[in-house]
Parts: sequence; structure tokens; C-alpha cells
Amino acid sequence: MKLLARHSILVSGVHYTDCKAQIYGFFKKTTLVQYDKISIDSSGAVNGGNDCFAEKLQNSLEQNRIVLNKLIEELKTAGFEKSADLPNLQQGYPSKVLHIIAHFLDGFIGIDSVFYNLIDDSHWVSPATQKQLTENPETFWLVPLDCYSMTPREAALLHM
Repeated sequence: MKLLARHSILVSGVHYTDCKAQIYGFFKKTTLVQYDKISIDSSGAVNGGNDCFAEKLQNSLEQNRIVLNKLIEELKTAGFEKSADLPNLQQGYPSKVLHIIAHFLDGFIGIDSVFYNLIDDSHWVSPATQKQLTENPETFWLVPLDCYSMTPREAALLHM
């Protein structure tokens, strides 16, 4: 098996075991990404009440921003500068990059997602969730996981 993606998942639940079940359930039913094996690193999971939680959450969000900005730069390299350029965007790699960017903005998880928020189905944290995090931090977990496929070619990555 080959490591295909690493995600840091924000999840909320009464117990950590419930949170793990939510993560496994999400990946079992989503058609956006399918992995042959998902390995949750429980030793790396951080509860919202932990002193390092906010820093780890911010770091995960920043990693998403870095990925998104790199994709935007790739699109610029392909000649895309403004929305008026959309009709002339070359089909193929440039349009695929735009597609991935759209997923970062609309909340569909992909193999490029570093951080994913199961509460909001988003790559970011909404103001409402941030408020809940502040009020009830102990009900939140940031859970790292490694996702594997037999080979990247055999992975069912996107079904639409």
C-alpha cells in the first residue's frame, strides 16, 4: 500500500471513540475520495481542551491555505488571471486545477486536503463552530490520519 494522503480532521463528539466512528463513517459513505485503508493516529489526536489544540488547528488551516495558494499560482502559470479568463481556460490540467480549487472553497474533501472540518463539511472553521470551540472545547478533537491505496492509479479519487 502507498500513502496517498494525510488529513487532520476536526470532529466533535461526547467521546473520542464516537469521533473516530464519525471519521470512519464519513470516509465509508463519501464518494469524493476512497481509500483502501485509513489509519487513525490516536496518539496524535488532540482534544480541544489541550493547550496545544489552538496552535495545531491554526497550523492545519495554514497548511490548507498553502496548498490553495500553490494551486492558484499554478493556475496563473497557465494564463488564468481573472474571472473573465474562464471561457478561455484550457481544458485538461488547468481546468483540473481550477476544479480542485473549487473543492477547497465549496467544502468537498480531496487528497490535497490537509485539514478537513467534519462539523461544517469544510476546509475551514465557521464562526459558529469557532464559537462552539471556545464554549465547549472538550467536545472537539483534531484527529490525524493517514490514507492509503494499493497504488495511486488504482485509487478512486473523484466520482462526479
